[in-house]
Amino acid sequence: MNRWLYPEWHPHPKVRVLVSTRCAQVSPPPWDGFNLGLNTGDAPERVLAARQQLWKHIATKHAPHWLTQVHGVQVVEAGGAAAEADGVWSEGADQPCVVLTADCLPVLFARLDGTKVAAVHAGWRGLAQGILARAVELLAPQQEPLAAWVGPAISQGAYQVGPEVYEALASDPAAQACFIEDGLDHWRCDLASLAKVQLDTLGVQVTLSNLCTATDNQRRFYSYRKEGQTGRFASLIWLEP
Repeated sequence: MNRWLYPEWHPHPKVRVLVSTRCAQVSPPPWDGFNLGLNTGDAPERVLAARQQLWKHIATKHAPHWLTQVHGVQVVEAGGAAAEADGVWSEGADQPCVVLTADCLPVLFARLDGTKVAAVHAGWRGLAQGILARAVELLAPQQEPLAAWVGPAISQGAYQVGPEVYEALASDPAAQACFIEDGLDHWRCDLASLAKVQLDTLGVQVTLSNLCTATDNQRRFYSYRKEGQTGRFASLIWLEP
């Protein structure tokens, strides 16, 4: 448990943030460690046991609000029924918001007045469809000051993409700068910088973790692109009472 990440990001004294890693022996290979994803082929009882351990560790009144992530733009309020969504927000104390990733971006949001938080799962499809803007709209409808932390994800050097991704995301010069040509009809894509471009436009204060899932998959993270069948780690945010 002491190998989990507690980011040096403090948008408000009430905000708490945690990123799990694979550093615990709950699941065997190929999940190999602390897998929290139910859609990975791992035994559900192992995944649920890991989720229970995580909740016990953070010791919140309410359990984390787990989503069924579908690479869409739906953002739901924590505490409701289980839902297919890729973002969850909360304004209540001790109600953790959580997303699972293994190369996609986990983006954690907090209002600077300490009244609302959110967790968003953003792959290239989510970025192209505007999930970050959707989360900002829900958290700060009157343009209240908002901060975001972009967590561990696949880095540009490890993420080669084709025309479908480039055409969906490189619509302006700032976004185009997040791609490096890598042969005919291929580019290296910087997802984290693309998120920052979008969040800067939305007026959000952005902090990048600069952590790569693909290059640190043996020690800390899961990487779907590098490993194929593998687990998922969690990025959580909640408000203390």
